[in-house]
Amino acid sequence: MAAHFLLLWMVSFLVFLGSRSTRAQIQGDSFCGSTMCVRAFRNGTQWTYQMQANLGESRFGWMAIGFGTSMQDSQMVIMWPNRDGFVTLSQRTATGHLQPRVDANPRRIATKYLPLSYQTSSLTALAFTIPSNDEVVQHLIWSIATSRPPTAAVDTTLTQHVSFGNTVLYLNRTFSDSTLAPVPTGPPGSAATYLPPFPTQTSGQSLPEFQFPPLLPYQKMLMAHAILSGIGFLIVLPIGALIGRWARTFTTTWFKGHWFFQAVLGIPIIWSGWFLAVAGIISKEGRHFDDTHKVLGLVLIGAYTLQLLLGVHIHLFKPRRRPIPAALNQNVAQLITTSNRPFLNYLHAFVGLSIITLSFYQVYLGINVEWEVSTGRGSAPRVTEKVWIAWAIILPVVYLLGLSLLPKQLKQEQKLAQVKARGSDALPLKPSPPGSKKSVRGLQISNPIPVKEGEEVWRQDEEEEAEAPNNHDIMSEDSHGHSMQPVQFARAF
Repeated sequence: MAAHFLLLWMVSFLVFLGSRSTRAQIQGDSFCGSTMCVRAFRNGTQWTYQMQANLGESRFGWMAIGFGTSMQDSQMVIMWPNRDGFVTLSQRTATGHLQPRVDANPRRIATKYLPLSYQTSSLTALAFTIPSNDEVVQHLIWSIATSRPPTAAVDTTLTQHVSFGNTVLYLNRTFSDSTLAPVPTGPPGSAATYLPPFPTQTSGQSLPEFQFPPLLPYQKMLMAHAILSGIGFLIVLPIGALIGRWARTFTTTWFKGHWFFQAVLGIPIIWSGWFLAVAGIISKEGRHFDDTHKVLGLVLIGAYTLQLLLGVHIHLFKPRRRPIPAALNQNVAQLITTSNRPFLNYLHAFVGLSIITLSFYQVYLGINVEWEVSTGRGSAPRVTEKVWIAWAIILPVVYLLGLSLLPKQLKQEQKLAQVKARGSDALPLKPSPPGSKKSVRGLQISNPIPVKEGEEVWRQDEEEEAEAPNNHDIMSEDSHGHSMQPVQFARAF
């Protein structure tokens, strides 16, 4: 009996010494950045890397480490858990600060290590194994995102990381009993093993609290671009268009307000917003025109410039076109036809409305797609989408209500054009001595219409012309024959 007890004691002692020896021989290193931690330890001929962050299922996007000193040409291992619990591991490389591309033939093939991969409501841990490359000093880059990739595919588009950095691991470090502590390697309640502790750990619960880092310079540029471009294309330009639609039937000075918003305010705001977008992409070392938002931005800035040139041309070069004689009680289509308006006027209106319509779609892409992809900080604030929806309803309604004034506008323009046409044919009368006769190509007109001496020549207003009595006839010569036709004349110019 005593011999059996002695044998059992010796076996237990040897197992204890073996466990101490195993624990004492753990080799690896660890580090903690501002938002995530990584540890590496030797696992036979493989190295196991575990990444952890205090981000639960609702806030976690993806985590990655890369072997190298910079993003360019770094061999990256990117991992994320999907909604169905499946964990994706994607090995990628990048030529710069661009979207990493899948590496079809990596130098070392990484494999998911699920015993050390899990996710809770407040913590995410992902692990993989990779063959050793005999490096003792391991240079690493790391990054983390808070927006989950759209699919589980290894080649899916990744959202922008919110935090990143680099570090060095000394893989020849050996942890002794005094530095090792029981660290959970699975969800709460699972068995604990011994791993290299993180620098801030005294137990398994001391990971750094996740906090968003300050905005990077390029992110500040993109945010300023979004604010200026949104104000320019969705506030300044639409107000200028509404002035042109509403005010022209009530005042002859409407063009000053239209010009002020479209050019004086629009040019500095819109062009500043566009240049900030270009500067932000250059600062990020990103690609230009590689998605719909960027291409549409180029289209909009070009269309806006064309619209300005059209407006200047229409304002400075007005063709002399007389309206077609109009019948009474014409509808809008007939009024448009008889107005004889130049084609460029219609093109100017079409381009302006197209710019505003495309701008709504452009801002929608910025709120729902570009913000998350460019900053990695999740969706844009919900209030931005609510304001967008409200303005997308209000603006078209106000503009369509303004179209009810179109018949009045066309009638006013037609009357004004007719007045100008009559004024160009009429022969203005000048003061002359009493009883004198005025000769027009051999014809004599007696008793001309008297005009008060010193009275200034003034422009006939369209409404006064319509209401003035047609009680004077003068003679004008036909341009081709020599017959004289009566021309009604309300007041001398």
